[in-house]
Amino acid sequence: MHHQKLIDVYTHSKPVLEQQALDLKRRLGQLLHESGIPVHDISARVKSAASLVQKASRPDRIYSRLEDITDVIGLRVVTYFEDSIESVAHLIERHFSVDMERSIDKRLHGDPSRFGYGSLHYVCRVVHAEDAQLQHFPFEIQIRTILQHAWAEIEHDLGYKYPEAVPQPVRRRFSRLAGLLEIADAEFVELRKTMDSYAQDLHQGLNGPRAEMPWDILSLETLVTTADVMDADQTLAGALNKSIGTQVFFPDYLIRMLNAANLQNRDTLSGALVEFQPKLVPFMQRYFAFTREAWGFHGQDFESLPRGYALFLLALWQVFRSATLEIHRLEKLKAFYQLLDYPQNEDEARRVARLFLKNFQDGTE
Repeated sequence: MHHQKLIDVYTHSKPVLEQQALDLKRRLGQLLHESGIPVHDISARVKSAASLVQKASRPDRIYSRLEDITDVIGLRVVTYFEDSIESVAHLIERHFSVDMERSIDKRLHGDPSRFGYGSLHYVCRVVHAEDAQLQHFPFEIQIRTILQHAWAEIEHDLGYKYPEAVPQPVRRRFSRLAGLLEIADAEFVELRKTMDSYAQDLHQGLNGPRAEMPWDILSLETLVTTADVMDADQTLAGALNKSIGTQVFFPDYLIRMLNAANLQNRDTLSGALVEFQPKLVPFMQRYFAFTREAWGFHGQDFESLPRGYALFLLALWQVFRSATLEIHRLEKLKAFYQLLDYPQNEDEARRVARLFLKNFQDGTE
């Protein structure tokens, strides 16, 4: 078909094609959600008229009908990890009518010195279309990782889509960079596996022979699910007449607080929490009297009590009781607030420390 006739058919069909692209994207997104496969992005587009003319005008291709161009409708799934591509691929093969003859896994083609960085391309066909002209119309689904997607976007921006167009001095550098990205993709998969394995070991580590484990986001999330911390949080929530939320209280901040209070592992924290338990609610009540004066905030402002809030109060109590003289407490609290909240403002850290002591002026711990 002459490309002008092709464009005429395309122009007439474009509204229907755009609606079909949206419907396919919606269906693919729902399938991915139901399968529990996490992806970074799902996109859909209908090829532009200019791009269609360029493709139809190539001397090495003959397109008799619009349906001969497999990517007039194109979907793209961008995954976080390389091994997720296989999961998405299995889902597509189960739920879409795939034209295996025209589909291609570009990751498997070419030699090790190949130019470019491949992705998986499925050519599928529309089935049960509401519009008869789209029945069995082809569309393409690309699956690639974030790094593969970044490569393709940069490659496209540089204008070097085809290896023959790339100057020889540049081609070698492209190939080396593609190899580095492949290594990075593989390393991200291994990192995720390592973190998954680490998370599975954490519960035993926090309660058994690895109790000296330092705090990080995973060990903290495990810690707040242990019985003693959950009991302490529940005591606070009951006193405030609040439910316990689903989110941990600012994990990065809480980790810094625990370390600054020398509660750096499970052993030291457990002993301090046992000692703090009878003082938990009175300390919280005084603390919220302080926060109302210092920042206009009170515990009743919580919609629900964040998980691990008992650890937040425990760290403050630990710093407060670490000195017996008021002058020493002032300096310790000032240093604590300066470290965590006011690194560039010693005067403000001192003001907050004084207000804190004002609400605990009888020395009650």
